[in-house]
Amino acid sequence: MKTSTLRMLPGVAATAIVALALTGCSGGGGGESGGDGGGGTLVFASYGSAYQDAQNEAFLAPWAEDAGVTVQNDGPTSYPKIQQMVESGNTIWDAVDTEPYFPVANCGTLFEKLDMSNIDTSQFPDGTWSDCSIPIAQYSTMMIYNTDSYGGSDAPKTPADFFDTEKFPGTRMIPNWAGANALEFALLADGVAPEDLYPLDTERAYQKLDTIRDSLQFWNTSSESQQSMEDGTADMWLAWSGRGYEAEKNGAAIAPVWEDNLLSWAALSVIKGTKNLESAQSFVEFAAQADPQARFAELQPYAPANMEAEPELDELQQKWNSASAEVQKQAVVPDVQWWADNSADAEAEWTAWSTS
Repeated sequence: MKTSTLRMLPGVAATAIVALALTGCSGGGGGESGGDGGGGTLVFASYGSAYQDAQNEAFLAPWAEDAGVTVQNDGPTSYPKIQQMVESGNTIWDAVDTEPYFPVANCGTLFEKLDMSNIDTSQFPDGTWSDCSIPIAQYSTMMIYNTDSYGGSDAPKTPADFFDTEKFPGTRMIPNWAGANALEFALLADGVAPEDLYPLDTERAYQKLDTIRDSLQFWNTSSESQQSMEDGTADMWLAWSGRGYEAEKNGAAIAPVWEDNLLSWAALSVIKGTKNLESAQSFVEFAAQADPQARFAELQPYAPANMEAEPELDELQQKWNSASAEVQKQAVVPDVQWWADNSADAEAEWTAWSTS
């Protein structure tokens, strides 16, 4: 598939729907930072683990205390579940963290249009916000290798090395859905220039992926990728920078490869038909600000999207910091609009390939 027609259906960001423990956050009184002081509830869905814990500390808890709102957590983010909620008229999630293309593809249908009057979008990098989403953090999908498997001058250094099973034998682990950038990574490894990536030549990408098919394993949730790094059950990963940081923090023997890292951002949106629209809008306004985004970056190595944020990072956080100048110079930014227009066809194609 070199191009495909627009179909406004979601892809699969996670195949499992596993409820997280519900976390309550409540407090009294309204205040600044977007709080409306109106009480009520908010159900927030995200990707779990330390990532969602950090979102609670940086975004949800301080906002909830200001707004007098009780917060519940759920997850992991599931696009089919969002579609099912909206179509059934039973929207149990209010705000959700997704990949950036998904709210662009489904703005006004699965997601509410946001009121931007209290959000300074000029502080976001161009192209990172839309009518139905704002960015709350930047991250990279990038190559990570097991330092117990490879090391020194013999360590892998490029995306092409990921596909060189003769020089670098071992198991590779990649995300199990099309929109997670394995297709772009394969094309970059095959010599396609970043400026020539789109429209994606998915046929060529699958041909490249087929060259390592016997060495491939898939992760379906980012926590699976992190656990594999910590357990050392693979030799290379295509995974998120934040999960690499968390895994190394927990003792994993791994190292990042930043060449052609695929720079993206976490998109915060409000589910269509939410019964708590006022609270959800208030939460989005708070999360858009520099201070909570800086705090989140201090808790997880996801760079702020708000350019006024100034997080204080330790040595390990800086090692995995996708906002560093050196990383940004090597980054490739995926085409969100292409994914918004083509995600359904791409996901169907991925499913056919991955299950064949």
